[in-house]
Order: sequence, then C-alpha cells, then structure tokens
Amino acid sequence: MLTIENNQLKVGIDEMGAQLTHVIDKSGNFDFIWNGIEWKKHAPILFPAVGGSVNNQYVVNERTFSMKPNGFASDTAWTVVDKGDEQVSLTLTDSEDTLKIYPFEFSLMVTYSLEGNNLHIRFLVKNNSQKTMPFALGLKPTFNIPIISDNLNFSDYRLTFTPEVPKLTKYKLNDNSLREKEIFTVSGTDKNSLQLKYADFEDGPIIIATPGLTRVDIASEKSDHRIGVSIEEFDHVALWTMPDQEAKFLCIALLNGLPDQESNTLVNWNEKEGNHQLEPDQKIEFSTTLTLQ
Repeated sequence: MLTIENNQLKVGIDEMGAQLTHVIDKSGNFDFIWNGIEWKKHAPILFPAVGGSVNNQYVVNERTFSMKPNGFASDTAWTVVDKGDEQVSLTLTDSEDTLKIYPFEFSLMVTYSLEGNNLHIRFLVKNNSQKTMPFALGLKPTFNIPIISDNLNFSDYRLTFTPEVPKLTKYKLNDNSLREKEIFTVSGTDKNSLQLKYADFEDGPIIIATPGLTRVDIASEKSDHRIGVSIEEFDHVALWTMPDQEAKFLCIALLNGLPDQESNTLVNWNEKEGNHQLEPDQKIEFSTTLTLQ
C-alpha cells in the first residue's frame, strides 16, 4: 500500500489497479472513501472499456476480441514511476496478456497529488502502436454516505451540479448492463439539486450526460462535511449505490466512454459512441479534483 499525505489528508493507494483506497481527514480521523463489505471496491480505474459490451465482446480492425465489463486496469498490478510525500505516479503498459484482448501498445499513467484539502487525479494515455487506438477511461470514486457516522442518513444528503442547466438527462441500463436506447430526463431535481434516495437506484446506475457541467457536490444541511468532484473533463457521470440501506455509499463515476447500447450486434470500437480515438504516438490527458472537507 502506498501513502501520500499533507497536513490535512492522508491518502492510501493500492498498486493493484492503482486504486485509491483511503482518504483520511487527519483532524477528524475519518475516511471519506468506502471500505465496507457490501461492495469490495473503493475507486477502481476503468480502461480500456467502460461498462459492458454485447456478449462481452467487441470488434476492432475486423477482428473480434473478448472484454469483460470495465476492462482490465483495475485487476492488474501497476508500476510506481515517481513517489514523493504528497504525490505519486503509477503506470500501466501493454503486456503479452493485454495484447490478447486489446491489440494495442499503450501506456496509462495516473498521478495522485495533494494540495490542501484537494486530491488532484490526472490521467495520461499514450498510444504507442502504429494504428488508431480506441479506448474508454473511467474512475469510480466511492464515498461513505453519511460522510461521517454522525447519526445522519443517506437521504439527508443532496447532490448539486454546477452550473445550472435547463435539465439533466440520463441513460438507463438493462439487465445485461447495456444502455437502453431511450434517453430520459432526471426526475426529482430542483435547480440541479437531487435528494439522495435508495429507491432511485433500484434500476441500477444513473448515467448523466455532463455537457456544460463542471462540478458535483455532496452535502447535507445537517453536517459541516462535504465532498466536491470536478467533472468538466469527463463526458458522463454515473451515480450508483446498492438499493439497500446497509450499503451506506455513493459512487460518482467519471466516464469518458459508455457501455454498449443494447443490441444483438457486436460493436466496432473505432465507431463506438463515447470512445476516444487516439492516433499513433499521440497522447491525451484527463484530470479531476476531489475536494474533501
């Protein structure tokens, strides 16, 4: 387990999957990140897929490959390439195993760095192959809600999106974790604010398109603690929890990519909605900041 810290926060990162596992408030001695038994993950990195694929397969360059939901990055050991007191960088590169299911030479680096009560997370994706590389990238930070055990309930918290937009739209997933074709309006919102209710998650994650949105905050009028997540560099946000009041967490997944749309036909990743297409020897960065107070 890797650790970085400053005067306010202490952060744990697992080299398996480069996964954020703890963000501890040092003054209050509590953890913002979920570590419960109902779901064993904490903040997995998704690459090169986000969500499910038709029959867990996809097509690229006229060949068919297998790909499990959310790709392989979270189940692979990463390599530490730089480490300081307040920041750490890890990298994942292609291997004999990855080339069997994702036929591209690549590097993916993530850097975690602290600044006050902010945790900056930056991704750098590079295509080291000689052909256009399609990919999706996501991060699923999962937070304790209530943030601290102070006799609050899940429903005492609200999500607020910034800035205000005329309406929020969402996708629904079917039983195979594929996108339904219809796009819905997010109901129950009040000026981009959404009260948390377990019932809203009975049909699975809520995937919200984010054009024009820059930030989402979780807060309660009954608590001084809050969480902010910058989202402007990601195309969608997926909200998820288990519809079970014992699962006291909320995942705010940042997505540059989407699950396949429901179909009987395998999807060509070079044409897939939501995928990024990276030319040979090119690179691209995405970043987010978690503000924890």
